[in-house]
Amino acid sequence: MRNLLKFVATLIVTFLVMFAFRALVFTICTVPSGGLGPTLKQGDRVLVNRWSYGLRAGGTSLFPYERIMRSSVLENDVVVFNDPLDTIDSVSDKPVFIGRCRAMPGDTVWINRNTPFVIPGRCTMVRVEKWNVRLICNTYIIHEHRNAKVHNDTLYVDGKETHCALFSQNYYWVESLGNKNLVDSRYFGLVPESHIIGRAIAVLFSKDSRLPFYDGYDVNRIMLSIK
Repeated sequence: MRNLLKFVATLIVTFLVMFAFRALVFTICTVPSGGLGPTLKQGDRVLVNRWSYGLRAGGTSLFPYERIMRSSVLENDVVVFNDPLDTIDSVSDKPVFIGRCRAMPGDTVWINRNTPFVIPGRCTMVRVEKWNVRLICNTYIIHEHRNAKVHNDTLYVDGKETHCALFSQNYYWVESLGNKNLVDSRYFGLVPESHIIGRAIAVLFSKDSRLPFYDGYDVNRIMLSIK
């Protein structure tokens, strides 16, 4: 009986340590499709450092979003983040995406050949133009939870005509790692800082989920660094 209790206690402690490790230090996400090649492939189990940009905390109706030991996302970082278009679930429950940061607050991206767009941030005011008014309006509505609308190409925020947009958090332009999967900022718009989980640092292992647990491993991808 005593040995059984020791075993159960050890199992519980191990579970709690693993849970805390995943919640506070690293987490693992699985690449669900093959559209992120050549950097990642379907079945990769990716190790994500939650402290790369500061540990994300809060973000619920009870506790406001905050970062512990905040640091900046850098251009070309491979970041893991929650779906920016999901307006139903809480941030941490939204589907997880992965992509490469192509532009930070203050940087200019070209949505197409003739439409430059400056990435907004907490300290970066963006001029509202005809070609970016819809994107800015959607960002206000979805991520800033403001009353925004567009009428005759003019943006109104909380009932006031707005020509320069200023936001409460930083935003990023994230693009797919490959050319096959275009579910990125060209599709869902800006990624808010509050949705970023951390930086993808390595492929722990890769496994074909369609095969039994003892088969389908790619030994060439074990602890493969992500750059």
